[in-house]
Amino acid sequence: MSNTTYSDVIKSVGTAVNAQMGSTNKWVIAGRDVAVFFPDESALDAVKAQFIADAIIPALDKKHAAALAVDLPRKGSKEYNELSAANQAKWAEANQAKKDARAVAYTMYSRVVAAAWPKEKAQATPRDLKTRLNEEVAALIKAVEKSEDAPFDAVAVKAALENVLTLVNK
Repeated sequence: MSNTTYSDVIKSVGTAVNAQMGSTNKWVIAGRDVAVFFPDESALDAVKAQFIADAIIPALDKKHAAALAVDLPRKGSKEYNELSAANQAKWAEANQAKKDARAVAYTMYSRVVAAAWPKEKAQATPRDLKTRLNEEVAALIKAVEKSEDAPFDAVAVKAALENVLTLVNK
């Protein structure tokens, strides 16, 4: 049994919640500032590469910044083909680190855009009862058709469901 007390648990969870709330507030503030400076999302997209280089990459973890700073020869180029097998393996690791760093940078850019110009969630249009019955009964018919070892008479159940569809669509 560990020596963790309930007060230790409360303290660590409280710290995590505070950090998350602080992080959320910082994204809101950053989004507001971006939305005030750039008139719309397309204006930010026009300078996306420069924005990522100026605002995001310097704030990334040092390993990502270092990975992006490495200059690699193009795969298949003369320089690349002259590399030994061991150096090609190192090249592959460095290339993957660059890909990972770019992915993190673009994820952060997407978060900035989402914070600056939040998308309204599309509200699902309510289905009328007839549409709902048609969709759900059709799905049940497909499920019965696919069942191989149903504990009931699948043919009779399918026929009954098809009768329901007929009644609904009269």
